[in-house]
Amino acid sequence: MPQTPVATLVLLTLAIPSVPAVAAQAPAAEARGKPFWLALAKDCAVPSNESPFGLVSEAVGLLGSPDTEWRDDVGYGVVAACAYQKRLLKPEERRELVARLSANLRRGIGEAGTDSVLLRSFSALDLSIFAALESEDPALDDPGFRRLLEDALAYLRDERDLRGLEPRVGWIHATAHTADLLKFLARDRRFTAADQARLMDAAWAKMRAPGTPVFTHAEDERLAAALLSVARRPDFDPAILDPWLEGFVALEKKVWEKAPPDRAVLDASQNARNLLRSLYVLASLPDPPPTTGQAAAREKVLVTLQRIRR
Repeated sequence: MPQTPVATLVLLTLAIPSVPAVAAQAPAAEARGKPFWLALAKDCAVPSNESPFGLVSEAVGLLGSPDTEWRDDVGYGVVAACAYQKRLLKPEERRELVARLSANLRRGIGEAGTDSVLLRSFSALDLSIFAALESEDPALDDPGFRRLLEDALAYLRDERDLRGLEPRVGWIHATAHTADLLKFLARDRRFTAADQARLMDAAWAKMRAPGTPVFTHAEDERLAAALLSVARRPDFDPAILDPWLEGFVALEKKVWEKAPPDRAVLDASQNARNLLRSLYVLASLPDPPPTTGQAAAREKVLVTLQRIRR
């Protein structure tokens, strides 16, 4: 699946297409043929009679396609090449795309087992590109950044289709894609101490939400990467972890209150342990060099893992 290379509405009335307009864009983009788009995704060499924004807008219209090449290689790949690698979009164009992609996060929300999740999930992945850009070259004002953060947290909470890889359509991976978005948002200077606690709580809630299966496609690793972004911040206070980590201990104790354990509680505890293990591993890697906060977080997570070890 594509990896983010290195993302809310700005104005509610700004370029939020109607459902028919969204549906109509995919056939128009497909008419150009895959060779055109795959070449564009490689290096974003924009033809002289085209505009980068126009082509990116068309590519975004393919994010809901059940065809993995149209969705992953074009809908994601063109945005990565043109918006991030080549930096060809103007600030107002980036804001318009953030608004459009953020609106996509709510289209069909609450459904599970349908293809509507593809548009939501891959819109979150594209938003991660714009979030990465925000940390380096902001286009959103402070209220716009906050709207994007709110939309990302709401989508992590509300998405019910948690499939990872599905044979018919390929990667879905909504939780992982939203984690990528939050990872980059957490690196932004506008991400506050209160936001740090909210992100930690959101990851914890996703691990144990009713109906959440045991994740098997590295969702825990991607969420742990978002948490690592928090721990590496210069304003991170390791003490914020203490009450959060106690929740993991309490959940593990709850597993053994019944014999046999309640299946939902057991699944939640497995996800929780996996999240902590992934966070510990990521916090232990030498590259990039660990920050003081990262090192403190690693030790606190290790102590907690020892406490919940069976």
